[in-house]
Amino acid sequence: MYELISTTAYEPDPESGPWTEEYRVIDFPEGWRTEFMDLHRRRWPRREQPVGLPVSKLNDLLRATAPGLVATGRGSGSSAEVPWFYASDEMPAELVAPLLASWVMTLPPGAGSDGEQTADHRAALDRALALIDDHTPEWRKESVELTAAELTPGGTARPDRRLYHLLPERIGARIAERPLHLNGVDLSFRLVTRDQGVELVSWPPRSYTRGKRTWRYSGLVTITVQTAPFAERFRVHVSYGIRRWATGEPVWLPEGRGATVLLDAPLPWPGIEGPRRRLTANSLVYDRRLGMLAWSRQSLIGLLPELDVMRAYPKPPDLIAHPVDWIEGLDGVAAGILHSTAMGRHGVGAGIMPLERSLLDRWVEEALRPVLRRVPELERAHRRSKPVLLPAANAKDQAKKEARSRLRAQARRDALASALEGGPLTIDVLWQTEETRDALVAALREWLGLPGEEMVVDEVHEWSWGDLRVVMRTRPLQDLGAPLEIARGEGRSRAQALAAAVRRRGARMAAQLGPSADSVGLALVETLGPARFSAQDSDPKSALRIGCAAARRVSQFIVVPEDADGAVAVRAKSAVADGMRQLGAVVPPEQRLEEELADDLQYLALWYIRRQAGGPTRWGGQELVALRIRPHDPVHPVKGWDDTRKEWVPYAQFLITLAADSDTAEATKRSRPGRPPGTAAERRDETERRVRSLLFQVRGRPTLLVVNSGNLRGVWPGLSNGELIRDTLVFHDNPPARVALHGEQLRVVLVRDANSREETPQWYVPGETDEDTPGVSAGLWSARDAGQDNRVFISTAGKPPSAGAVRNDLLKLVPVKDWPHGPAAKAWNPQALELTVLGCLSQAALEESGRPDRHPDSPAVVAAAAHQLRFHDEYHPLSRPLPLHLAKLAEEYVLPLAPPPVPTAGQTAV
Repeated sequence: MYELISTTAYEPDPESGPWTEEYRVIDFPEGWRTEFMDLHRRRWPRREQPVGLPVSKLNDLLRATAPGLVATGRGSGSSAEVPWFYASDEMPAELVAPLLASWVMTLPPGAGSDGEQTADHRAALDRALALIDDHTPEWRKESVELTAAELTPGGTARPDRRLYHLLPERIGARIAERPLHLNGVDLSFRLVTRDQGVELVSWPPRSYTRGKRTWRYSGLVTITVQTAPFAERFRVHVSYGIRRWATGEPVWLPEGRGATVLLDAPLPWPGIEGPRRRLTANSLVYDRRLGMLAWSRQSLIGLLPELDVMRAYPKPPDLIAHPVDWIEGLDGVAAGILHSTAMGRHGVGAGIMPLERSLLDRWVEEALRPVLRRVPELERAHRRSKPVLLPAANAKDQAKKEARSRLRAQARRDALASALEGGPLTIDVLWQTEETRDALVAALREWLGLPGEEMVVDEVHEWSWGDLRVVMRTRPLQDLGAPLEIARGEGRSRAQALAAAVRRRGARMAAQLGPSADSVGLALVETLGPARFSAQDSDPKSALRIGCAAARRVSQFIVVPEDADGAVAVRAKSAVADGMRQLGAVVPPEQRLEEELADDLQYLALWYIRRQAGGPTRWGGQELVALRIRPHDPVHPVKGWDDTRKEWVPYAQFLITLAADSDTAEATKRSRPGRPPGTAAERRDETERRVRSLLFQVRGRPTLLVVNSGNLRGVWPGLSNGELIRDTLVFHDNPPARVALHGEQLRVVLVRDANSREETPQWYVPGETDEDTPGVSAGLWSARDAGQDNRVFISTAGKPPSAGAVRNDLLKLVPVKDWPHGPAAKAWNPQALELTVLGCLSQAALEESGRPDRHPDSPAVVAAAAHQLRFHDEYHPLSRPLPLHLAKLAEEYVLPLAPPPVPTAGQTAV
């Protein structure tokens, strides 16, 4: 058993002292802002006016063409208090005016937008351009301490806000100055600025050839500034991976889908040369007016031809048709399309192995000395990594294998009986291929250990096994699986036309299934692959799910064999397992803790669902999901909170309620009086009200509240790291309150994952000696000198069985001769979860609440309880604790539909 892990996280080294850099700074003149905003707002004469200037495109232009530019100030387009950009001494001041003029030309109507550029617009543009010459901004010097931070009342380091963009840029430049020497090859890296931090991408891309195909890929290093709860120093997280490039000729994209393009271009100024340090990100989007791909308005590449008339820059059709030519470069300009899974298979596998990660991390560590040091290695915080799990069924001894399979099937039947409250299991299989139909029947029989004998009458299969009765009805899906027919009539938006099509198909699906019995049933539906639905929004899956819910069935989909990867038998088993999960036939296994928290401990998970207008139904919506698990309840151990009925309902019924159509009576009952929360403040107030109400509902029983802080802090700001105080809950406009005031036996664990912001670090087991190959290990970890009241832990789960036996020492960026096809391997990168025990029955909390004689909790044991919830007999390991896993999966049933258009006089609603 490994005893230590290393994280790819760094912090300011106190022995090095402050790290201070001198910058040349320009502020965005207020006179410019007023005139430019007037010009920009002319694009929206009848719509809500923008609050700031679209400076991101200008900033990209400056980064790509202005040598010496280090970083731009976030928010400078809307606030005069934020410096516009930071530069080194080599930044030529005379470059600012022509770059700014090119950007200003894109602001008014008629400049790449709908509408005509009238004489008034042209006059406003002339005034704005004149301002650039009349009011040249002045340079000033500013010293910035790149390790500056203050402590919050809860003891968490809060870095200077400027560091979130300045420090990653400075670190990235520092690392990129030193090539990576790996296996006898030097790799150079370029900077790519992103919304959070920076990326380093090895350039030019590497080639991997197998058979007659050649694929391109690069190494990827991502750098972000982060904070850790209750840590007195902020962190710099560095993550490593593979960036894959699209090289199919032509590149295939589903209709309506876009792509990201990284551009490598020389400086466009005659007589000004310098090393190429950056790649700039551009977006290909589907333009419905043109019926083809085009550059987005925010893409830099649309401005460069005006500054550099001597070179040809890629046009979308040419780039899609000849991606390899542009990756290799034409006349000094190169561009690469980032590969996505929607484009199909790529010959280079995702991710890198532990050895390669450790080699990259050593290279970064050397570059960061002495100003930053590695966060110390973590040691095991709890000896038990996993709960009591059933033995795996893949034993070599046949008798033992069969005995284990019987034991597992019995556990599944018991869980199902609890979820069904003794009622029968009814399953509808709607198939398109006989192969899938037969595989689903076989998978169900194997899953539950049903006898081979069955009654089959008119495609209805029946089994009886003890007290369990199973009825499975199979029938063809027919044209219910065909693409949706979306009729965009006069007076209907795209979302309303799609909603009408979804309602029609959903009603047909409900009629096909017919009314369900008293208990909720399960529908297993075979669908075509997403690529078959070439017309935008024509995939009927959402409609079928809504129709199943109307017929009181939870639903699980499986793709026809010709459109799917993997054996149909394996996929059928997964479909059956997911269907049983939706019925609520899943409870946490018995935990193995050093001390029991409570015999009747229940788990409460909260998850906030956000459906954007670009989602599957083209209509936005929000929903707070609350899930309660009582492992020892004999019936319905998994329940969700129905805020209309003000009661806990079985999980399957809860999912069906979420799927209620937005204009049905059931959905109306779930809505609160008045309009739904529209502003951020209204959503915050409504969510916090719901949270306090839910905590009141569970206050009479020992409860472990598990929430994902990254998911919920947008509507519950008190979960942000800067607001955290031990054993305290913070709600807006309320003083911090002890956790015990919301329940004497309430414990609170905040879960944080990497998400798109890289909020948790990558990790690896370093090995006991330099000769040991780094690896991975499951466990709960904390800092060596953390102390008994440490509240922050790292949870790792190791590799799942499906990851296969890929070697930890495999190199992909520069493969060795013994493993020339290493790039093809898919690396499993087990994600570390940060578990913060925000509230528990600590010694201090008990004394403050007047209960000093009660035995206090060990925070490590509370964290271990949350950690062990990642392991389950059917799902090991999970990416988050089981209650959160089930709460998040409820998102599949939140499918808001646009309301029908209001009919005008003489019209009827459609």
